[in-house]
Amino acid sequence: MSLFAELMDRRPPLATLIGGALVIAGVMLSEASWWWFALAGVGACGPGILRELGVLRDQDEFARRAAQRAGYHAFLATGLFAFLIVAYLRSGTRELPNQGELATLLLSVLWFVWLLSSLLAYWGARKASTRMLLGFGTGWLAFCLADAGTRPLDMLMSSLPALPFFVLWWLARRWPRVAGAVMILSAGAMYVLFKFYTNTRSGLIVNTGVAILLCGPLLACGMALLREKTDDE
Repeated sequence: MSLFAELMDRRPPLATLIGGALVIAGVMLSEASWWWFALAGVGACGPGILRELGVLRDQDEFARRAAQRAGYHAFLATGLFAFLIVAYLRSGTRELPNQGELATLLLSVLWFVWLLSSLLAYWGARKASTRMLLGFGTGWLAFCLADAGTRPLDMLMSSLPALPFFVLWWLARRWPRVAGAVMILSAGAMYVLFKFYTNTRSGLIVNTGVAILLCGPLLACGMALLREKTDDE
């Protein structure tokens, strides 16, 4: 199967794709005004609300069960995380910058756990992981090349940070369990290397949010791939 055919296999419903585009647009436009961030909320929650009201009937039984299971996973992860935050903040005097970002942090946990769980259940561990790695790698490559200039050597050196994503993408297609172990180790290394656990830079709250965005997908996909069977099995 060609790469294009694989990417088009079991494509999400149109409403889900439109919702994802609205989330991206809302996040980007929030740089101009935070009122635009409400557009991201419409994209994230709108399709689900319409399906629960019976207006949209674009999901089969498998897709509905996957979305409902992802919602339960998001509730468990966000609920536990909220309890830990309350325990941490009220157990002593805490000097945490940007405490106003707590709501954004909880929202990030809620939405990303739901998104990752939905994709892993909808496509399966190997397909979801390879597609996310390919997306991350392409995004990093485009970002790096945009700042690289026009010299071929500069472009080559600037593209190196995107190389690990493509290596993991290839590895996950061939040996998913090996790729899963590497992804978990990479997520842990990034968390320690960038000191996301500290109160430096923008503070622990913002650092944790960034860690969720960068390390969370690697950790979730890595754990799912460790349970994936190889072609020989």
